Amino acid sequence: KPTRRNRNNFSKKVREAIYERDKGLCQECGRPGTEVHHCVFRSAGGRGVFTNGVLLCSRCHMKVHQVKSLADKWRNVMKERYGDGYWKDEWDE
Repeated sequence: KPTRRNRNNFSKKVREAIYERDKGLCQECGRPGTEVHHCVFRSAGGRGVFTNGVLLCSRCHMKVHQVKSLADKWRNVMKERYGDGYWKDEWDE
């Protein structure tokens, strides 16, 4: 079982898959996406899995960490897309 830190990081392969899924665009504003955001924050146990990541530009990424309603929006979007536990990895119960 990998360390928690490693489980929370997005691998290069996962980052590339998220970039492809999101067509290289910030899912909040439509500009070029540059950063993968943890919908369930790492500090809350959110894992670096495909279903917990969304591509954002740096401006929107900063904003989603400052505005609770935006963070909640993305958690709800991913829950609707991928179901309960979308943020977990294979070692979570």
